[in-house]
Amino acid sequence: MKNKILLLLFLPLLFGCNGWLNVTPQSEVDEEDLFADGEGYRNSLNGVYSRISESDMYAQQLTWGFMDVLAQYYNFDKMNQYGAYPKAYKGDYDNNEVKGILENIWQGAYKSIANCNNLIQNIDKEDVTKFLGREGEKNMVKGEALALRAFLHFDLLRLFAPVAVELNGDKTGYVPVNDNNEYLPYCETHPAVFQKRENVQDYLDKVIRDLKDAKTLLATFDTVSSVRKDQLRTTNRLLGTAGAVEDLFYCFRGFRMNYYAATAMLARVYNYKGELQLAAEQAQEVIDNGSFPVKGDYAKPKQYEDVIFALSNRKLTELFEAYYTGTNKVLCVSNTALNKILGSDTYDYRGYYHMQNLDGANKVSKKYLPVSSDQGTIPNEIIPIIRTSEMQYIAGEYYASIKDYATAASRITVVKQASGAYTPVTVQSLEDYHKTWINDAYRTFIGEGQLFFLYKKLGTEFYSGMKDGAFVFEIPDSEDVTLNQ
Repeated sequence: MKNKILLLLFLPLLFGCNGWLNVTPQSEVDEEDLFADGEGYRNSLNGVYSRISESDMYAQQLTWGFMDVLAQYYNFDKMNQYGAYPKAYKGDYDNNEVKGILENIWQGAYKSIANCNNLIQNIDKEDVTKFLGREGEKNMVKGEALALRAFLHFDLLRLFAPVAVELNGDKTGYVPVNDNNEYLPYCETHPAVFQKRENVQDYLDKVIRDLKDAKTLLATFDTVSSVRKDQLRTTNRLLGTAGAVEDLFYCFRGFRMNYYAATAMLARVYNYKGELQLAAEQAQEVIDNGSFPVKGDYAKPKQYEDVIFALSNRKLTELFEAYYTGTNKVLCVSNTALNKILGSDTYDYRGYYHMQNLDGANKVSKKYLPVSSDQGTIPNEIIPIIRTSEMQYIAGEYYASIKDYATAASRITVVKQASGAYTPVTVQSLEDYHKTWINDAYRTFIGEGQLFFLYKKLGTEFYSGMKDGAFVFEIPDSEDVTLNQ
């Protein structure tokens, strides 16, 4: 896969001892040499994708590992003695192993943000002639870097800060939480030294700004010609099996922050911010494009046709193997829990064909088990990050908020019926919609790390004995310095 998506270089940006945002390049590669030509910008951008696709981030902890443990997917009895995971499952965030996972996520994200900022600052002053694809490529590279910066900041916020909104009094929509506390910095310069922390609303405004700017830039690449539009079809953007190829760097757009990935991220952020109509508008743009259909397939556990943006790791199935084989079978879903979710949808692909029996009482998701296909190993390497299924859920919440309950229900029905689940969806209030959304999202998001964040956004107490503050993690001890002095 490496030669296809060009994950060539990670330029290390190491933290110094003087503060967690005192980020300066420590590599022997001089900045002027790195950006001497367009190839350097390509390598720098690919380095960000490569770094965040490692196991301490989206190849494990931010997807099927730590985040899905937090969401209570797995049978606790099977993971009872397994390191940080049982502690995280029970909400023991003071455990040193749990803190270690969070610190690695924190540092991996901020180092990757530093690389994005370094690229953005340098590319702004470059003439388009430095790039093989001229203005289109320059816009694409900067647009992807902006979108990645926003994406990483947003996930940091969802981990280390409280939600921005709460349900209004009559439970038909959201109002901002009255919280002016400052939690995290939004890093926009390189090097970034002791930047001021932001409150949640201002921070989210910057995420939205970056995604809107990224969309403007990426539109000049992804939407300007039939050839580039064709690269967004599933067979091209994820599998690379067809289509005209201008340059290998422009291919496999599903593994990059393409225009519609930035659009989908903007829908996710607006939704988290409680701006439901704006979220629905962005979600509908993705849906209407048609390149990312919600198309179930009993033989494809990742259902990757509707994956808008993915990351890639060639060792993904090997990483997962240690957690479901042998005597421990650590990360398995109990039949009891799964059957409770499925109800009468016994043969829903996501809970039936896409789960493998381990013993009489437990199953494991097939999303990260090795499969063979006409596309070779590529499906094994896909790490789903955002889907059109989520766009349907987001659009549906808007319709529920304006009391168009039939349309709201139809959006979840689209997702359910694509996977062979035909139990009718009934929605008569926003609260009804949320319950139905959680039930279906549980099935869609197995192995993808998103269910915990949905619980958080909706303020759902999803297990007995859940502790106050269970949705917000403390900033890692080694990085907790006073930024505002």
